[in-house]
Amino acid sequence: MSDQEIVLQTEGLTKIYRSLFTPVGVKAVDDLNLAVRSGETYSIVGPNGSGKTTTLKILLGLIFPTSGSASIFGKSIADLSVRERIGFLPEDAYLYDCFNGEELLDFYAGLFGFSGRRRKELVEELLSLVGMQANRRVPFRECSKGMRQRLALAQALVNDPDLLILDEPTSGLDPAGRHQMTRLILEMKRRGKTILLCSHFLAEVEEVCDRVGIMYLGRLVGEGTLTELAGEPTEIVITTRGLDAGAAAQLARHPMVLNVEGDVVRLGEADENQLWTVLESIREAGGQVFEVARPRPTLQDVFVRAIGEESK
Repeated sequence: MSDQEIVLQTEGLTKIYRSLFTPVGVKAVDDLNLAVRSGETYSIVGPNGSGKTTTLKILLGLIFPTSGSASIFGKSIADLSVRERIGFLPEDAYLYDCFNGEELLDFYAGLFGFSGRRRKELVEELLSLVGMQANRRVPFRECSKGMRQRLALAQALVNDPDLLILDEPTSGLDPAGRHQMTRLILEMKRRGKTILLCSHFLAEVEEVCDRVGIMYLGRLVGEGTLTELAGEPTEIVITTRGLDAGAAAQLARHPMVLNVEGDVVRLGEADENQLWTVLESIREAGGQVFEVARPRPTLQDVFVRAIGEESK
């Protein structure tokens, strides 16, 4: 990977919070090394207190690291020119309550130096992108959580950023709102934006992200694509019908069977001959086989396993 392909990079990034009551300090970020490539969507996931938001605040220049370094577009994060190419959506966006959506975006467009006809065109484009044309004159204080998040994303896109940083973009949204936000993130991805995302909704991360970094107690404990993190499928799942309780109990004693839960039979790693013997046992017990699958572990599975191993 060449330096030109890296948009964001941290090396040994560490943040220690100190106070009169904790002389040793609390290490919120611990020797973090990561690299985000141009055009990819990279997600940082982890439990509360793992250092995700602290990391974002350092990258945005809102707080300073204790040690280590971070660069964006090949420049130090202390270089103010870097901010011109970044869009940021915080978890709880605070925007001016007195403005409606149209006025809000017009205000931020002015801050970025847009004027005249281009400024009006930009506001229209952003309202259309986030689906807020019909509610453009609703004051921000009267907007629903979903409307607020869409307007907050629109303001993060005013400067057409090359890097988009999203902190819990679907937090507090209902299923419909999360679906809309996910679609918007995918649209930004389609447009070639580099996206750094923090989220607790692992199914959505799995849908939009190219690579994932798992943080725990300030450290990066796992990183890669889902395929790299999950590995190859290790279980075979057989969906059946017609097995009574006695047949299911007998089948559960088969050496290849991990467990039987209702109509689902789970096997460990098995070759074709071993699988065939289990299928024959199901048919002999009066059951029908509807599906045989080798599901890949989900990001939820990977996350729980990684955190569980680190907490031992």
